[in-house]
Formats: sequence, C-alpha cells, structure tokens
Amino acid sequence: MDVTLVDYLTGLPNMNYFMSLASAKKDIMTGAQQNAAILFFDLYGMRKFNSEYGFDNGNILLKSFAKLLTDLFGNTSCCRIGGDDFAAITEEQGIEDTIHELIENCKALVKVDGQVVEVTIHIGVYLFKSEDVSVNMACDRAKLACAPIRHSNESGFNYYDITISEANEKRQYIIDNLDKAISEHWIKVYYQPIVRGVNLRVCDEEALARWIDPVKGFLSPADFIPILEEAKLIYKVDLYILEQVLEKIKYMANHGYFMVSQSINLSRSDFDVCDIVEEICKRIDGSGIPRNKINIEITESILGKDFEFMKLQIDRFKKLGFSVWMDDFGSGYSSLDVLQQIQFDLLKFDMSFMRQLDKGKNGKIILRELMRMASSLGVDTICEGVETEEQVSFLKEIGCSKLQGFFFQKPIPMEQIIEKYEKGIQIGFENPEESHYCETIGRVNLHDLSVISQNEDAFNNFFSTLPMIVIEVGEETVRFTRYNQSYHEFFERYYGINLHGEEVPISVVMQGEGAGIMVILKQAAKEGKRLFVDGTLPDGSVAHYFISKLADNPVTKKIAVVVAVLSIKDSVQGEVYANIARALATDYFNLFYINLETEDFIEYRSNIGKDELATERHGDDFFRRAREDALTHLYEEDRETFVKVFTKENVLKQIDETGTFVHIYRLVKFGLPYYVNMKAVRMTRDKKYLIIGVSHIDAQVKQKQIVDKARQDQIIYSRLMALSEDYLCIYVINPDDNSYSEFQANSEFGSLGISKEGKDFFEETQKNADFAVAEEDREVFKKRHTKESILKNIETDGVFSSRHHMLINDKHVMVSVRCVLVKENGENRLIMGIRKV
Repeated sequence: MDVTLVDYLTGLPNMNYFMSLASAKKDIMTGAQQNAAILFFDLYGMRKFNSEYGFDNGNILLKSFAKLLTDLFGNTSCCRIGGDDFAAITEEQGIEDTIHELIENCKALVKVDGQVVEVTIHIGVYLFKSEDVSVNMACDRAKLACAPIRHSNESGFNYYDITISEANEKRQYIIDNLDKAISEHWIKVYYQPIVRGVNLRVCDEEALARWIDPVKGFLSPADFIPILEEAKLIYKVDLYILEQVLEKIKYMANHGYFMVSQSINLSRSDFDVCDIVEEICKRIDGSGIPRNKINIEITESILGKDFEFMKLQIDRFKKLGFSVWMDDFGSGYSSLDVLQQIQFDLLKFDMSFMRQLDKGKNGKIILRELMRMASSLGVDTICEGVETEEQVSFLKEIGCSKLQGFFFQKPIPMEQIIEKYEKGIQIGFENPEESHYCETIGRVNLHDLSVISQNEDAFNNFFSTLPMIVIEVGEETVRFTRYNQSYHEFFERYYGINLHGEEVPISVVMQGEGAGIMVILKQAAKEGKRLFVDGTLPDGSVAHYFISKLADNPVTKKIAVVVAVLSIKDSVQGEVYANIARALATDYFNLFYINLETEDFIEYRSNIGKDELATERHGDDFFRRAREDALTHLYEEDRETFVKVFTKENVLKQIDETGTFVHIYRLVKFGLPYYVNMKAVRMTRDKKYLIIGVSHIDAQVKQKQIVDKARQDQIIYSRLMALSEDYLCIYVINPDDNSYSEFQANSEFGSLGISKEGKDFFEETQKNADFAVAEEDREVFKKRHTKESILKNIETDGVFSSRHHMLINDKHVMVSVRCVLVKENGENRLIMGIRKV
C-alpha cells in the first residue's frame, strides 16, 4: 500500500484515504439493502497515560487499539483520524454487540511493567438512515455524539440525534457572541438577597449572571455557564459580573442605602486561564471598595481538581481580606474531609437539604448536627432553597444564621431592588454596624445544650431537647428574639402564653410572675455574668436556668442574653444540685457533679469568692479520666500517690467512714507547682450524686512551710553554736534576692545592733562596716565583702574566707569569716559563719 495513504504509526488508512474507502463501502452496503453506520472512537485520558507511563507505552497503546479495530472491522474499514481519535464504518445490524465486545477487549488492551492498564473508550455512533450525508459529515456527527459522555471516566457509547447538533450550534453561538454579550450588556446581573435569620434583614446579596439575548431570548445560567466553563471563557463573565457589582455598590452607597457585602461565584477554569486572585484584587482596589465587601463563593465540586492548588488560592484570598464561602456544601462526597484541610468562612448548604426536611425526622437531625458542627468550627452558615415559613422557623431554631430562597425573593436586577425601596415593599438592608451583633445571636444553636439534661429523666419526658431562648434586653423593652420549639412548649405549659417576636415593655413583665427572672436577666446583661439561677414557676415547681450574655448592639444599645432551662423539679424536692454548687463556688475554683452509678459528670469553673459558675465540660468515666488528667496536670512527685488514692472505691470508703474525702496535692501552672485541696461529699438527699470541690491552698501551705523551716533552722544553728562556743553569729543568705536571716548571735555580737534579718545583706554589710569594722581593715573589708567577690571566691576555691578586726564594746576583736554555697530544698543559700580567732 502507498505509504502516503496510511498512518505512519498504526498502519491504518489515514483520514483522507479512509473517506474514499468508506464512501465506496457505504454505496455497496446501500445497494445490498444494508444500513451503514460510522463509529467515532476517542481514547479518553491519553494525555494522562503518556504522562504516567511515557510516550513509548502510549504508542504501544495506539497500535494495540488499531489492531483491535482491524480485527473487528477489517483493515480497510477503519482509520486513525489523528492523535487518540479513530473512526470505522460498519453495518448497523449487530452494532451494539460489536461495541460491547470492543469495550470489553479494551479492559486488558495493554500491559505496563507486567500490569494490565484498563483503557477508557468513548464511542459516538452516526446512523446513515437518520439522514443520508457524506462520510465526512457523518464522522463529524459521530464525533459530536461523543460530547455528552466525553468527561465520563467509564467507557460507553452514544447515538447522534438532531438535538446534539442543536446543542452544538447553541454552544458555538454562545462562544462566538460572548464578547459582544458583555460589551452590549446582554449579560445582566441579578441579585438574590441573603437574609439574616435573627432580624430578617438583607445582610448579603448573591450576584448571578443572566443572558438576555436579542436573538435567543432569555438564557438561564445552565444554558451558557457550562459551555463557557468547558471553553475556559467563563473568567470573562465572572470578572464582568464583579465589575458590575462594584458599580452597584458605589451607586447604592452614594444614594444612602446600607452597603452590604456581595457574593460572586468563581469557576474552576477561572484559576486555570489567569491569576484570578490578582485580577479580582486589581478591580476591587481600583474601585475603592473594601475587600471585605466581596465574598468569594467556590463550589465543593471544583476543589477535587488539583486540591492543593485550590487550597493555596483560597488561602491567598483569605490573607488578602476576602471572605471565602463553600457553595453547595453537602452535594458531594468529600465535604467533611475538605473542612479538615480548608478553613472556610461560611458553608452554604445545598438546597437538597431543604427538600429533605419535609420527608421525615432524619433530614432535620442531619441538618441540626451539621449546624452544630459548623458552630464548633467557628464557621458561619447559609441554607439556600428556603421556600416555606416552616423551613424558616426550623433553620432559625438550629442556628442557621443566614437564609436564601424564593420565600424571601427570587433573583432580580438592581433596578427592581431600587423600585421596591421606592414603593416601600423592600425587605430592607441590615445596618452594617449591627452585623456582628446579629451574627453573634443568630449563630446560637438552640439545640446545643441538650447534653446537660441527660440526668434529668423526668425532664426529658417533657421536652425533646433543652428549652432555649435568645432575649434582647433594652432599657424599657424586652424581645423574645429566637427560641426553639421546646422553649415554646415550656412557656405555653407553665405560663399559658404563646410566644411571639414582638417587643414587650419591661414594666408589663415586672407586674407578672416573670419579675424575678427579669431582674436577673438585666443583671446578666449589665454585668456580663454567666449565671445558674433558680426560679419558681406558676405551679410552684422550681426551674433551674442557665443565663449568659451574648453581645451588645452598638446601634440600639440592646443586649442579647441566652437562657436555657436546665431542669425542673417540683417544690417538695427543694434541693437542686446547683444550689450546693453555687454555695461551694465561693471557695472552690473547680467543681465536679458526678453520677456515681454511671460516672457521668459535669465540670464547673468559678471565680473564687463569687457565686457564679461556668460549665466547663461534660464527660463520662470520671475517675478514669481524673487519673489520666493527673499524669499531665499534677506535679510529678504527687502523681503516683494521687493515682493510687483517687479511685471510686477509696473515695467512697473514706466518705462512708468520715463523711468527706480530702486530698492535698500540687498542680502545675506555668511550670511552677502550687498546692490545692480536693474535698468530696455525697449529695444529702440523693446519694448517687457526688460533689467534688478543688480549692487553692498554696499560700497557706507555703506559709506553714516557711514557719516550719525557720523553726527547724533555728534548732539546727542553735545546736551548732552550742557545740562551738567561739561562734559569734551565723547568717543564711539568699543569693538570688540578697535577703538574709541571722541565727543566734551571742551577747557580744548582739551589742553591735546589727539587724537580724533584712532585704539586702550585702548593702547593709557595707553600711555596718563603718561602725563595726576597725578602721585599718575597713577599706579591704568593703572590697572583699561584696556579693561578686564572695561568689567568685566560692566558685574558684569552694569557700570564701577572710579575717579582720571588729569593734566590739570599743575593743579590737580579730574574727574569721567563712562562707559556703549550699542547696536547701532545691534552692541556693549562702551560709556565713563569724567566729573569734
């Protein structure tokens, strides 16, 4: 065969030669009443194969595939069009069996280093019976038939139909007219409001692209965005949208509207074709708009494509002052894994979550726990697709701080936003000065303290979760801003009132049965306290409340407070565990409330001397955890004893024998040990509960140690001087701070009137030399009896010694001074003795 007619690598006919061969075969098949078909083959992932296994193995793959086509269709009925594309002509009858055989053979088509590499093949099919066209056009149409499956990782085939041509024409129209659509403003920005749950005001807006074409009419994002993404042209639209958004922000600000942040969406290809981070910064900085007014939305799906690269770009945005949101959270399979590696500012929950809410309790449970997780991570949340009032209520209850959907407003252009304001039918923008305040109280998950009620069995029978409410307290009014269903039921059950979000005058509340709690609410709001308090309900029951300040509104001066009902006990029980805990709080910095049957516990912390508590943590297996904590928090010398003593059995045995369990040990803070005292007692009425308090006793213990040490030293030095009658005096000096003490000076030395203790031994020695040291020795004495000289001699010789005359009772008395450095309880001390010679 003429070499100019064949492909140099595979030996198959080249494309031009194949067209003539296929045309002739088609005519023969038509004459024989057979329906002809053209197959187009695309070896998917060839570039990746070459990158991983090398071009030589890639050539082997191409030749192996060419051999497979020859075996199935014959040498003159197939060709290599170019690159990794091939074509073949065959009879329509039995075509799918042939295709399945080919796909199956591709699974073991080639081996690399002895390992089989499966090859993915996409096949487009054109049947001439649909329209009798040239072989050349049939190949083009078969290639178009591959388009719907071209991104699939699995082998497959697809038939050509007229809609594929229409889609291709549409695709080409959009690509050809993109620049004109931008310059002529066929592409318009529509804005959908994002509403703050706590005040139902617009706190953000999402900018969305709509193409209104003079020929094609209204094109939705689904009509043009995927096409432009594939063509890697979407960056033009995204940057154009940004420019329009910046103009809108400036217009709204200049006309007196509150300036809320705007959210723009980015595509994966934006990051491939340009430095999109730099392009966005350039436009925003040039506009004079603060960067924090633009939120960057990135869909979860694009993160999987070169994850490390995308993580780097997100980090760049965040470091430059942008808020980065994960769009469509929960629509993929890797959402939680992504959150471990990238710190998003906000999670935008996919609208599929809204569709599941009305299908049973599982959807609500999942969404509630995801909100709790986001709150724990410090991430804000939005749910999109909100369409009903019931959805709004539930989302507000579980702490979803922002809401978006047709319930509030479908996307509209800026002109309609302004028109709504002019007609007074707008939702209204949030005052940016209140944004932080509203965000704080809006993100409280009103289901998040349910674990506290785990030991209150009767309480759990009343309510499915802990009753919680966010209350805004003003000077003259109070507003029940957010509450969960349990609190609504609690309030209706005990007060017979249906809660609403309207403001109520405090004077009205003070006239009713809520007056006592109102006083405490105002106290918590004013002083910022976190309180555990008891309040009597109308039926005589006692409710145990947790109250904590959340935030201050800088505009209205109101203060938001969260209230949780922790337990309800009837009046005859009288004793609530928190009463005891609060009494202990005046003396103890750590308090533990333990169920001896389950060993579940609650830990509280308090400010010493104040009757307020803060829940630190909840847990189980208390005694084991305490012993484990001892290995890291206790002073090393005290750990073994603590672990041995602090068992459930020992604690209860000592309580049964003496009424209390007491243990003194040392904790470590900033590397230094300090003494604490642990005291444990049983609850008076319910013996299955244990209260343990831990108090500071460091000052008391150390003061006692000092006194005991001084007494012991006095005994030692008294005995020493009794054994050696010629000692005049012994000094113990702290070289770190120069403080000193004198032990047992005899009467002769005492006559000099030198202080028995002081803050600076060396300074006072220099002063005392003027009257206690003979004049002829005084100058030498002062030079040698400095701290530096003494320590240097000790370092060199191990001891400092000197002789000089002292003036005692107007007589010259020769004395010898000897000083050494010793360790006492791990601290340096200078021991200096003065004796007659």
